[in-house]
Amino acid sequence: MDHEKPNIPEEALAAVGYAVSQLIKAGKPVHMHDITARLHELVEQTTDETLKRSLLHAVRMIAGKMN
Repeated sequence: MDHEKPNIPEEALAAVGYAVSQLIKAGKPVHMHDITARLHELVEQTTDETLKRSLLHAVRMIAGKMN
């Protein structure tokens, strides 16, 4: 069994953590589709291209886990 850690950029992990914390603070559900929806909202709200790439990477990462 392979126990290697996946190569996930810290920015993507931070983006997921941020989205989850916002959902919790708002009293909303914290399911995979809720997290990706919040990440998409954050993508639309930001003008920072580096942050946008990190958010989109996080969306792809979660989408990959849902399949």
